[in-house]
Amino acid sequence: MNKGTITEIVEFNIMPGISDEEFIEIVNSLEEGFHKKQKGFIDTELVKGKDRQWIMIQHWESRDSVKESSRLLMREEITNDFRDMIDPKSVRMLILDKIKTWNK
Repeated sequence: MNKGTITEIVEFNIMPGISDEEFIEIVNSLEEGFHKKQKGFIDTELVKGKDRQWIMIQHWESRDSVKESSRLLMREEITNDFRDMIDPKSVRMLILDKIKTWNK
């Protein structure tokens, strides 16, 4: 089993009528109040596509950490605002093993 970093990529659309600023504020609260407290969490990058498309790229120490965090994300009250802003039909997720990194 690979013991390297796990990359989780979650692509989704936010609900209509939510500004970028509102969404970024909610994601900041999610990261500070939820993800940073999860076992195995390393970091999150938030990127924006066209229109209402967003992608969160997260790094974790293990697949078990990803699985447990995902389970808790669906239950914890602190994640409600974030979940309410996401179009659930648009969510696509990849969980990938890091093979190699090249740096400048």
